Amino acid sequence: MVFRLILLFFIIGLPLSAQAQLRAQDGLAALDAGDPRAARAIWTPLAERGDVMAQYNLAVLLATDAGDQSDLEQAQHWFEAAAQQTHLGAQLALADMSAEHEDWETAQYWYEAAAKAGAVRAQFALGKIMERGLGTAPDPQQAIRWYQAAADQGHRAAQFALGAALAEQGHDDAAADWFEAAADQGHVEARHNLALALARGLGRPQDAAAARRHYLRAVAAGYAPSTYNLALMQAQGRGGVQNFRKALALATMAQSLGHGPAQHLIDALREVMPADAIAQAEGLVVQCETNPDLCG
Repeated sequence: MVFRLILLFFIIGLPLSAQAQLRAQDGLAALDAGDPRAARAIWTPLAERGDVMAQYNLAVLLATDAGDQSDLEQAQHWFEAAAQQTHLGAQLALADMSAEHEDWETAQYWYEAAAKAGAVRAQFALGKIMERGLGTAPDPQQAIRWYQAAADQGHRAAQFALGAALAEQGHDDAAADWFEAAADQGHVEARHNLALALARGLGRPQDAAAARRHYLRAVAAGYAPSTYNLALMQAQGRGGVQNFRKALALATMAQSLGHGPAQHLIDALREVMPADAIAQAEGLVVQCETNPDLCG
């Protein structure tokens, strides 16, 4: 989990006096004018008086314009001050900083605070922590809970992770639903898993032709396992007409993408194909890389 600082400077939040509002705006104006030192001088006294937005803005400024370790420590101090006042951006920043340093207990604390406030990224991150047991014992049910919260808000990676977690527990119908939701948002591995579900009849009626179509879309995105699986279906004639030339071309593409098992299929096909068909398959590789539909 990489620390991702959101560079947003707001003048909203807890009530401020009119003078404090103006001073906060002066800080933004100084920053816009390319004078971060002046912005820091303006925001520091406001932050010390407990203004949450000044605390957050100052923390962002210190973290992004850090000259040394003391600036980063001060940034963390002001993020924590703002986070204690339930500033969502500060909670996320603290969680990310803690995760980057593998302080999972602190990361979990602040991700959970942000997740309970509805922050979708925090919900997904918390699901990962629970699933992987980072700093704690793995808790698959809590992982599913937080993945579900993020998935319900349309978070693509959470939808895929939720599908995978449900599939692990044998909930094939629900898993296929979430794989489809993530695939509809362009998640390639989710599309691959949906194709697998269709090919095997897991949570969906078995439909090899539909599996081929989904594999083909993942092939177009350069996903090696789908390229290999479609090669197998072409070689076996599952979901469509058997075609060794297309199978060999796809297997060669999968191998070039680093899929190790593809070599076994390449060897098996070469043993049964005549030389002219092998040559045609080799010529088809470049065409299929350019237009995957030719190998569908």
